[in-house]
Formats: sequence, C-alpha cells, structure tokens
Amino acid sequence: IWRNTQMEASANTSCSNVTVTNGFLIRLVGSLGAVSVATCLVALCWLFYLKLYKQFLYRLAAYQVMGSMLHALFLVCQFTFLEYDDSKYPSCVAVGYLLEIAGWMKACFGCWITFHLFCFAVFLKNMKKLEPLYVISSILVPIVVSSVPLITKSYGPTDDWCWIQRKKCGKYDLTGFVEQIALWYGPTFVLLVVQSIAMLIIMITMYYRAHRKSDDDVIGSREQNKKALRQLLPLMVYPVVFCILIIPPLIERLYGFSPVPRGLLILVTVCIPAWSFFAGVSLIVHIGAIRRTDVIACICTPLACLSRTFQKKDYISWTSKQSSFDDH
Repeated sequence: IWRNTQMEASANTSCSNVTVTNGFLIRLVGSLGAVSVATCLVALCWLFYLKLYKQFLYRLAAYQVMGSMLHALFLVCQFTFLEYDDSKYPSCVAVGYLLEIAGWMKACFGCWITFHLFCFAVFLKNMKKLEPLYVISSILVPIVVSSVPLITKSYGPTDDWCWIQRKKCGKYDLTGFVEQIALWYGPTFVLLVVQSIAMLIIMITMYYRAHRKSDDDVIGSREQNKKALRQLLPLMVYPVVFCILIIPPLIERLYGFSPVPRGLLILVTVCIPAWSFFAGVSLIVHIGAIRRTDVIACICTPLACLSRTFQKKDYISWTSKQSSFDDH
C-alpha cells in the first residue's frame, strides 16, 4: 500500500494512490516478472553454452530476450514499493524510468526483427549488415523517449506501480496521461497495426516461396527455401507475441480517466510480464527445434560422463573387494 508520511493533517484527500487491490497487482507483476527473468536467463545461458551467438539469427533473438529480461527485472523491483513512503520516491522514479527504457528496447528489437524478416521474405535481401544499427538504435531511442517524462517529472507512484503518473495526490494529471498515450500506448498501437500487416505479408510470401515449383529465384531451390523458412519462422514468434499481448493494455487505456474493471487490470498485469516470459520460451523452443542434435548432445554428454563416473567407481569398489577376498 502506498503511503505518504509527510502529507498535511488538514488535507482532505490522500496522496496515496495505491489500494489493497494495487498491492495485489504489485505482488502479481513482481512474481511473474521473477519467473520471466529466470526463463530468459535459462534461454540465454543455453544459447551461449551452444555458442549459437555466433549466428546472426540467434543474436537477433538474443537481443530481444535480453531486453525482455531487463524489463522483467525492473518489474521485480516493484516489490520494494509495497510499503511506500517519501524516502522511496527517488527509487520509484528510477525504476519507472528504467522500466520505460526496457519496454522500448523490447519494442525496438521486435520492430527490427519484423523489418529483417520482411526484407528477406519480400525483397530477398539479407540485412545482416545493419546489425550495428539494430543494436545502437534500440538503445538510444528508448533512452531519448523515456527521458521526456523524466524531464517533466512525471515518473513516480501510479495507481498500479512505479511508472508515468496520471494521478497525483488523488487528482488526475493531464500531462502524465498525455505522456502515457504519446510515449507508449500511441506508438505501440501503431506498431501493432504495422507489424500485424507485415507479419501477414511475410507469412504469405514465405509460404509461396517455399512451395512454388520454379527454382529460378535468388535464394535457390525449393528445399533451400523450405530450410530458410524453418530457420526464420521461429523469429516471427516475437512480433506475434507482442501483437497479442499488447491488446489488453491498449483496451485498458481506452477507459481514460474512468474506473477500469478489476478483471481487466489483472489481465493487463499478467500480460506485461508474460511478454518477457514468452520471449524466453520462444528462444528455448527455437534452439530446440532448429538444433536438435546439439540439444541432444548437450543433454546426453553430461549423462554419459556421469554414467562413466559411476561405472568407474563401481569397478574400483569391485576390484578392492576382490583384492580383499584374495588376501583372505
């Protein structure tokens, strides 16, 4: 529960914005955030263990998962504000700012994945050479955009957790509301529309290229097209997941200053960390689907070593017993 320990005794309204329901939402988003961090961490560790970071497509997926893990990590940080007082305000501002940056990083990397798939599927262009642009822009753009509410002092305790405030001391703040729309919900709605159209075009084009009978295309034969399709299709999961999970938050924002149904609030609270969770799961499935041999080797090699170790120990134990028997 948010508490303002320094409010004046004569005040009729409290500067505390969070109720018991919001405390539940903080615990929910923090817990799911922790699960998402663990999932993304496992996926990244697996990727580095198999040395798949040397391949561009896996690096592209890894960038998305890294951004998702950071976003989930800052959701976990919301736990520290369950018992809020003015001394925690600077920390709340910092977490809100970092949460916005991580959210934009996920969105930017998702855009670049869509762009890369679109160029490859439609124009037969491999945009691998733009990788530095993908990374640099996905860091600088979030920092610049997220700095606007920092300058206007809009970050702080909201109705739900630390983010851009649309209510201050029980009164609605138009500046924060406009910034939420202009700096997050508006752009994400545009991305939803653009990426949905792009994904539809990509799927139709790649299916056509993989199944057409002629072999006169630039990529090569039908078998090569099918192989490219299998390698690229897992990358489509990231923008598709974004397009699905961003819908509940957009619907919630349509309520404006009106009260939002509790069920919708809970759904939004689940969808926010779920974005990071499914990013990690997608990478794990991606690795498992494309690199079955490496995955089997990764699992079987330690088991084989363990088996040989036990066999060696059993043999040493047996020989020692046999030696003891012979001595008698």
